Amino acid sequence: MVVEADPALRLGLAQRLMNLSQVARHIHGSVAALTQKEVKQPAITMALSRLQADMPDPGQGPALRLADRLTVQRGLIVLSFQNTPSCHEGLTEVQGSVRSEGGYLTITEGIREITLITEGRLRGLVDQAVRQRPSRDASGVASISVALSRENLKTPGILYRLLQPLALLGLNLIEVTSTTREFHIYLPESDVMLAMEALYGAFPGDGSGRPAGRV
Repeated sequence: MVVEADPALRLGLAQRLMNLSQVARHIHGSVAALTQKEVKQPAITMALSRLQADMPDPGQGPALRLADRLTVQRGLIVLSFQNTPSCHEGLTEVQGSVRSEGGYLTITEGIREITLITEGRLRGLVDQAVRQRPSRDASGVASISVALSRENLKTPGILYRLLQPLALLGLNLIEVTSTTREFHIYLPESDVMLAMEALYGAFPGDGSGRPAGRV
């Protein structure tokens, strides 16, 4: 129960990053309080060892050939607006104009906000159609899009496997979006190459291909 309640601790155990004796010493007081018993540290260490053995090996998982599944798009902007009827009307106009030009466009709608992601060159079109000041206005954004297979969709934790190497590098993600078989990561253009290296490194044996799209 102590491990389940602490995501960082569980991650460290799953990744085999921690000394189990040190972990046992760290959580000894919590375990004793929960069980209302005098628990010896070696017993906790043994329990942690069994728990860790039951966790899936982080180095194993279905193949995901990133070399032919990644697409990179640069020069994007991310704009968030208050979800109002007038905003909907403006975004409908934007959607029609961008699609007629064959431009890049992603719109995600929440309860209170709508986020639009498109090419920076189309900023004037957005400003003219949506007469509302954005609550977030990010430029110089790039997307890394990953195409997933039907087999990938059945794999627990597949999105975690994609996001973890970026989190370990401390990369700041501006936005993430998805469809059933596509996962899109948005981050500053300056971080794209580092993110790509991290993703390729997380899936060894992938090959030496390069991503498609405008790199």
